[in-house]
Amino acid sequence: MSRTGTKNIPVRGYEGASVRLFCPRTLAPSHPRTLALRLPQFLFVVLALLSVPSFAQGTDQQLAEQYFDQGDFERAALYFDKLYKERPSPITYEYLFKCRTALGQHEEAAKLAKEQYRRGNDPVFLVDLGQATRLMGDTAKAVEHFNKAMKGLKDDVNSVRTLARAFEKAGEPDRALSVYERGKRTIKDGGWSFDYEIAQLYAAKGDIKAMTSTYMDLLAANPSYLQAVQNGLARQIDFTVNDERTEMLRTELLRRTQKDPGNTIFQEMLIWHYLQRKDLMGAFVQCKAMDKRFNENGQRLMELAEVAVTNKDWSTATKCYQYVIDQGKTNPNHVQARMGLVRALDERVTGQPEPPRTELDELVAQYESAFAELGRTQYTTELLRGLARIKAYYLNDRAAAIALLDEAINTPGIDPKTRARLKLDLGDIHLLDADIWEASLLYSQVDLDFKNDILGHEARLRNAKVSYFAGDFLWAKAQLDVLKASTSKLIANDAMELSLLITDNLGEDSTRSPLTPFSRAQLLLYQHRYDEALRTLDSISIDFPLNSLGDEILYERYHVAYGRHQWDSAAHYLEKVLELFPTGILVDNALLDLGELYEDRINDKEKAKSYYEKLLFEQSGSIFVPEARERFRRLRGDHDNLDTPEQKFLNGPQ
Repeated sequence: MSRTGTKNIPVRGYEGASVRLFCPRTLAPSHPRTLALRLPQFLFVVLALLSVPSFAQGTDQQLAEQYFDQGDFERAALYFDKLYKERPSPITYEYLFKCRTALGQHEEAAKLAKEQYRRGNDPVFLVDLGQATRLMGDTAKAVEHFNKAMKGLKDDVNSVRTLARAFEKAGEPDRALSVYERGKRTIKDGGWSFDYEIAQLYAAKGDIKAMTSTYMDLLAANPSYLQAVQNGLARQIDFTVNDERTEMLRTELLRRTQKDPGNTIFQEMLIWHYLQRKDLMGAFVQCKAMDKRFNENGQRLMELAEVAVTNKDWSTATKCYQYVIDQGKTNPNHVQARMGLVRALDERVTGQPEPPRTELDELVAQYESAFAELGRTQYTTELLRGLARIKAYYLNDRAAAIALLDEAINTPGIDPKTRARLKLDLGDIHLLDADIWEASLLYSQVDLDFKNDILGHEARLRNAKVSYFAGDFLWAKAQLDVLKASTSKLIANDAMELSLLITDNLGEDSTRSPLTPFSRAQLLLYQHRYDEALRTLDSISIDFPLNSLGDEILYERYHVAYGRHQWDSAAHYLEKVLELFPTGILVDNALLDLGELYEDRINDKEKAKSYYEKLLFEQSGSIFVPEARERFRRLRGDHDNLDTPEQKFLNGPQ
C-alpha cells in the first residue's frame, strides 16, 4: 500500500491491469462517516470487478472476428477456442468450427462438433461432424453421421430450413433437397412448400429444367412469389441470347398456360418472358388475349405501348394504341390512346436525324385529325404543345407556333401549372425568334406566380439566361446565385455552372470581356443560326487570345455538330474536352453526353457503357451519376430494380 492510501488489486484474466482503490485514512475505522463511505466504495469495487471479465470477453470477441475476417484463422481460432470454453454459444461454435476446417484441423473440428451435438442433440451438428469426418477421408462414417442427422429431423419449418442449409453449406446439395422434400411431405399446415428453396438448390446444381419446373409449381400455389421467381430466373437465364434455357422457359410457360388457362400468373410470366427477350410483339399478342378475357379496358395495352415507345418499337406501340382506339369512344382509355398514338408518331418522326418533310406534314395532319375528334380543350393542351414544337423547331413556322400556344394558354379550365408550362414554351419560342424581351416577360410571369415552386425556379433560371445573353452579366449572376439553393438539383447545378462561368471570365471591365461574344454565340446556337455561331466562336480566340473559355468553346462546337446531326464530329469535340481539360468543370457533362451520343445516335453500346462507367468511378460526386448508373445498368442488362416503363408495366394494371 502506498502512502496516499491506494492499493493495487490485480484483476484475474486481464494481465498487467489492476484497479486502484482509495482507502481513506483520515477517519477512524469505527467512525460512522467511515462506515457511510465504505458502503458505496465497496459497491463500486464489486461492480468494477464484475465488469472487467465481460469487457475482456467483448474485446476477445472483437479481436477474434477481426482476425477471422482478415483470414488469419490461426489467431482467430485461439480467441474463439478461449471464448467457447468460457461460453459455448452456437455462434462461437460456428466460428471455431470454420477456423478448424480452414486450418485443416479436421480431427479437432470433428471433436468440436461431437461435443456440441452432445449438448443438445441438434442434428445440425451431426452434419458438421459428417463434413469433418468426410474431410478426414472416412466417407462411410460420414454417411452414417449424415443419415443420423436426417433421422433426427423434426417436422417443423425452422428445423427443416436449418438442417437443409447445414447440408448445403457442407457441400451436400442432394441431401439438402431430401430434407426439403421430406418437409413438403410431412408439414401440411401453414402452406409451406419449400419450393423456392428447392428451386434455388437446383439452380446452384445447374439443373435449370428442374429449377424452372419448381418455380412454376411455386407460382401455381403462391402467386405472391412472382417478383422473387422473376429475379431468380433472371439470375440464371441470359435473355439476350436465344439458347436452350430461354426456349425451355418459354415452352414450360406455354405448357402451363394451356394446362391451367384460368390461372393468370402463367400468362403474366409469359408476358414477362417476352419483355425480357425484347419481343414486344409477342407481349402484345399475349396482352391482347388477356385484355379480351378479363375486360381490362386496354389498360395493359396502354402500359405496353409506353414500353414500346421507350424501346422505339413504333409498330408495336401503334398496334397497342390502335387496339384501344378500336374499342370505341366509351372506353375509358380512348382519349389517352388517341393522344398516345400521335405522340408515338411524333417521337418516331422527330427522332430521326433529319425528318423528311413529307413525314412532318403527315405528323401535322395526325395532330389536326386528333383535334378534330377530341377538340381543343384543357384535356388536349399537351397535343397543342406538341404541335407548336413541330411548327417552331421543325417547320420554321414560329408565328403559327406562337398562335397555338397563345390559344392553349387562354383555354378555359386548364390548371395553373399547365398554363405556366405553356408560358415557358412560348417564352422559348420568342427567344428562338430573337424577341428576348417578350421571352423575359413570360418567364417573369411564371416566376412571380410560382416563386417558391420548381416551375418558378425554372422560369427564373431562363430569365437569368436572357440577361446573360443580353450582356447584363452582373444581374444574371445575382439571379443565378439565388438559384444555387434551389431544391431542384439540376436547376441548382445549371445556376452554379453559369455563375462560375461569369465569375471566371468577366474581369474588371464588364464591357470588354470574352463573355460578350461567347454568350452571343450561345444565343445564335439556340436560334439554330449555326454558321453565325461558329464565326462568333472563332472570333473569341482572335480578339481575346488569353481567354480561359477553351473547354466551353469546344462544348459549344459540340452543340453545333449535334444540331447538324454530325455525330462523329460531335463526339470528337467532347473527347477533346476530356483530353485537353481533364480537371475542368465540364468533364462530367462531356462523359454523360458521350455516353448518350454513342448509345442513342452512333449505336455503339459498348463504348457508351465505357463512358457511363468512367463517369460513375471518376466523377462519383457528379449530379449526373444517377442517370449514368441507370443507363449503364440498362446496357448491362440489369432490369430488376430500374424505374423503367418495363418495370412499371410488370406491376400490372392499377
